[in-house]
Amino acid sequence: MKSENLKFLEQHQGSTTSALDRCKSFTFDVNQQAESLVQWEQRYNQHSSGTFSGYLDELKLAGIHFFEEFTNQTLLQQCAVKDDNLWLGFSLQTQRPKINNYQIEAGQIMTRPSGVEFELLTPADFHIYGLVVNKDSISQEMVGPDQALWENRDNTMQASAPNHYVSYELAKLISLLLNNNNSPSGKNSIINEHNLSRLTTLKPLITSKVADLLAQTEYTNEQHFGHYQTTQRVITEITNYIKQTNHYPLTITELCQIAHVSRRALQYCFEQGLGISPIQYIRECRLNEIRRVLLGSGQQNTIADLALNFGFFHLGTFNAQYKQLFAETPTQTLQRSERYQDANISKNTLKPSIIDK
Repeated sequence: MKSENLKFLEQHQGSTTSALDRCKSFTFDVNQQAESLVQWEQRYNQHSSGTFSGYLDELKLAGIHFFEEFTNQTLLQQCAVKDDNLWLGFSLQTQRPKINNYQIEAGQIMTRPSGVEFELLTPADFHIYGLVVNKDSISQEMVGPDQALWENRDNTMQASAPNHYVSYELAKLISLLLNNNNSPSGKNSIINEHNLSRLTTLKPLITSKVADLLAQTEYTNEQHFGHYQTTQRVITEITNYIKQTNHYPLTITELCQIAHVSRRALQYCFEQGLGISPIQYIRECRLNEIRRVLLGSGQQNTIADLALNFGFFHLGTFNAQYKQLFAETPTQTLQRSERYQDANISKNTLKPSIIDK
């Protein structure tokens, strides 16, 4: 009987190449997925139960990095783009993501500049398209008022006004370049592993096409989302506290003290922003961190000591909650930690002995 990982790989298998500017990778671990995307600082926490699987299909083309990402579990992603770039992300699916706890509508394009941290909440079985563009590369394609609007964008902009045409056309362009099966107009790209060199010739046309579409996109300042600011402030203060202190709060009282809100306000912010209770959120954050420690090198503590260090006082309950979230026990995670680097598998490096375990 085929393993779930092998079934996933066959279902999503696509064209790949060994060229440095074209890559498709498959992962079966949420942390490996977060590490796969270049030009990013990011960490993924899994917030739905089950075995993780995902893939990343990407193409880097002189100033623009195109990619499509699939993840099968609900994830809260803490992200920041590197260098002097701008990220734009969107999806054509009916289930919608959230950026900084703001619900993205159909046709909206999310955007963040480099060096600005943000949180992205993506639902289960989710495809997202993305571009990481060098600001100067696109600026050279803009003229007149379009150039002024492009260069004057500030760090508070996070989502466009809905524009279904732009989203559709960008998705079609990315899909055709990646030669995948998710194109809105079907799989009919003339670009494949045998003629990838054509991209060099087509690069000016592709860059111009991206600039044309971005020039038709109107961005609304984040102040427009004022009623979301309290929710975002509360969640941001708690996540920043964890990051700065490396301490995970264990009680509602502690969370309220950190965010300076009442219990009712705290509950409302998490339910509206993330769709889960604050206690469930903080518990799943602790479980994700334990998983990273187990997969890391040099882990010396026993599982029981590690659970205790993160505030789990009943080993049976801890094991049950861990297995429910990740579909494997802490012991199984520890056992496969030695081959963790093999979790990233492409078509040309498929290792059935690893997948079937």
